[in-house]
Amino acid sequence: MPCLRTALLLIDYTVSFGNIQFPGLHFSPLQCMMQENLPDGRLSMKKRLCVLMVLSMLLSLLSLSSVSAEPLQDCHKVKNSYKDTKNANGSVVRLWQVKTALDPVTEEINGIAEAWAEELGAGLPAAANATGGNSRLDVEIRYSRTGLHWLSFMIQARTTYHRKVTDQRFTTRTYDMETGAPVTLTDLFGDDVDAWNFLEERVRDTLTAYWPDAEPDPSALSALCTPGALADAPFTLHGMSLVLHYPASALYPGRQTLMEVSLFYPEIQGWLTPKAFEETDNLRYYKTCALTFDDGPVNTNTAKVLTALMETGARGTFFVIGNRVEDYYWLVQREHDEGHAVASHNWHHGDVRKVSGTQLKAMPELVNAAMNKVIGIPVRYNRVPGGLYPRMVSSGVDWAFIQWSLDTYDWRGISSGLVMSKVRSKLQDGDIILCHDIKPNTAESARRIARYAEEQGYMLLTIDELFAKDGVPLTSGTVYYRCAGGDYSKRSDP
Repeated sequence: MPCLRTALLLIDYTVSFGNIQFPGLHFSPLQCMMQENLPDGRLSMKKRLCVLMVLSMLLSLLSLSSVSAEPLQDCHKVKNSYKDTKNANGSVVRLWQVKTALDPVTEEINGIAEAWAEELGAGLPAAANATGGNSRLDVEIRYSRTGLHWLSFMIQARTTYHRKVTDQRFTTRTYDMETGAPVTLTDLFGDDVDAWNFLEERVRDTLTAYWPDAEPDPSALSALCTPGALADAPFTLHGMSLVLHYPASALYPGRQTLMEVSLFYPEIQGWLTPKAFEETDNLRYYKTCALTFDDGPVNTNTAKVLTALMETGARGTFFVIGNRVEDYYWLVQREHDEGHAVASHNWHHGDVRKVSGTQLKAMPELVNAAMNKVIGIPVRYNRVPGGLYPRMVSSGVDWAFIQWSLDTYDWRGISSGLVMSKVRSKLQDGDIILCHDIKPNTAESARRIARYAEEQGYMLLTIDELFAKDGVPLTSGTVYYRCAGGDYSKRSDP
């Protein structure tokens, strides 16, 4: 309740100094409050007016906790764009470059990306088709913001041949964009032993949970969990989470995906340094919502949505149809490796009312088997096609069910302009926004939604972050429409 704290400080200041003036009045609240009552004991008119003004001010400040929000800070503004270059042998290099508010930051981030593009691009194998799409290097720059000044970057070089990832490398940077100073994990936790022990346990548990059919290299895992390795671990900061990044190949030979260890801010705020607490207390500054995508993946349009999200620094949640995972494995891996949440949209897109309960109960196992092969982890929740969750709940399907509170109707193939009209008129704090990454206009809609939301004081969160911010667990058999102050019920619109 940051606005409550502000109100209390304001009252404290008034009582202490008595010098807060109201427009059009020539007395302060304290002067008014200290006046004598009328002879019959009643408050004077001026005193009653002052009490009402102070109470009104307090109520106004309290209400700001749910309606006010900071727009995108100037220091957080980033332009992220790419250029494709075709090599003589037909292979393609896509190089992303950023423009930030601080030239030294821009130069460092772009310098890393450019060096990798030059080094790795020269060794690409010849393309086997005219487009070069089957031999390529993507040097991507992802960025994310937190608080009013901190900004994280992840530079990632992904080499693919016939869509299969053959090599990945990455590095991360976080800066205070007010000063340009780098931010480290030690800046977050100081020397708090409990914090570092918690971090070690989370890293060990999360990395061990990847690839359930395999065991991580025990010596390599131990090496990643030493105090020095933890302090130097690559990390990024997001709207509601600290994420540590690791290459799967370090623990699981032959695997080329990335692994994420997420710690939600409410879990760790008690251990954060004062500055880190200030820069991760995002509910103090922003409203929140989640951008979600159904029905994919598909070749062209899903890739365009991923590009739009990278341009805007937004993270989304992709509800993937299970029987598409194997055929479009490279897109599912991109969704995961580029920091988005990957969830289930059932095994197939059929009407669940026409499917037996036995078949429905078998869906989690089918979906998770497909996901484990591609990204190494099962899904945590599901969205039922058409939102027809009652049949899934009554059949005892072991998933939490995520609905939505704002339907963009992009599934009708409408323009991004019409999508934005709906978003502008309907968007509220805690909303889950429904989009479909199979539609041709959705990439542009996602780009515009992300830009609009941040200018209106929103942070786009993943579904996991949206519920973690309020401490709401996602439990099997429960249906969730949104998360606003812990309320996940269906939104009642007038």
